[in-house]
Amino acid sequence: MFHFLFGKSSKPPKRSRLGKAKSVYRASELPNGLGLLEGIPLDRIVTKLNSSIPADYAERIQYRVKTEHPRMTEDEYACKWFELKRYFVMSLVMKSTPMFSSEIDDLWHEMLMFTREYQRFGEQFAGGVIHHSPEREPKMMPGERAWFDWVYAHLFEFAPSSKRCWNGFFRNALDPDRTELLREGNVDAIARSLFNMEQADRYPEVAQTIRILVEQAILEANKAAESRRLEDTGWDYSTTNPNSMLYLAGAMMFFSIQSPQSYADEMNTNFPENSPESQRDKHSSCSSSGCGSSAGSCDNSGDQGGGSSSCSSDSSGSSSSSCSSSSCSSSSCGSS
Repeated sequence: MFHFLFGKSSKPPKRSRLGKAKSVYRASELPNGLGLLEGIPLDRIVTKLNSSIPADYAERIQYRVKTEHPRMTEDEYACKWFELKRYFVMSLVMKSTPMFSSEIDDLWHEMLMFTREYQRFGEQFAGGVIHHSPEREPKMMPGERAWFDWVYAHLFEFAPSSKRCWNGFFRNALDPDRTELLREGNVDAIARSLFNMEQADRYPEVAQTIRILVEQAILEANKAAESRRLEDTGWDYSTTNPNSMLYLAGAMMFFSIQSPQSYADEMNTNFPENSPESQRDKHSSCSSSGCGSSAGSCDNSGDQGGGSSSCSSDSSGSSSSSCSSSSCSSSSCGSS
């Protein structure tokens, strides 16, 4: 829910490791391919990525992960593998791509265990080894995390498990240096500063995508600077559309520029927990050993002031639940 996403938890966040994630993962809900948004010309890049990971290599990675984390479901693995591949695509587009998920990072670590195969993968996909970026805490680099979220939202369509894999989105405001650069509107300067121009020279599709993202970022930054209210920006993304992450990304840009000191409060105020999109996020707080590819029923007795939730399992043993702001850590709640 948006409230849980933007607000501060009353409890310190708990770091969840693979096989112990408190969420429901459903591979059947993953978009086709990697869920590129319409107009993003990276289909050939996704094909290249998949062909650079032979089936036997992928199977060996999965075997290692499942051996290390035997309680992980097939759906959970599929969702996290899906997000790691999205991350690799982003690494071709962005100049800097920190790893903001300890759980996705664990899959990456297992890839690295096969040294020759990993090197071959990097050479085929990116023209060289994709160097491992250690998992970083968003609080240590909030501006980088905010930019990661903005780019992610403008590349990919909403996948229900994405928020859990990446510990939610749009918690952090864009940093002033970045928003000022965008407002200046120098396309070449923005591209050189924020995007992977080496890969742009290698792949025309990456160069085209970078141009699309730069122009969109300039537009959003200028609209945000010129508008007194979020409504004045004229952004008309529907909050009932799965791609409403785009609207949230625009809101992040607006409040990062207009009210950076009260960013979290503004996001909470403008996106209350009963918004249509937030209703998609009532399934959470289930352990991997109790969650499968389908959900059971839940009784949610929590409220914003504190409460509890309970899960009931269906015949397949899967379960789901809802959370309250006082009972969810930042690693178990989020929004699209």
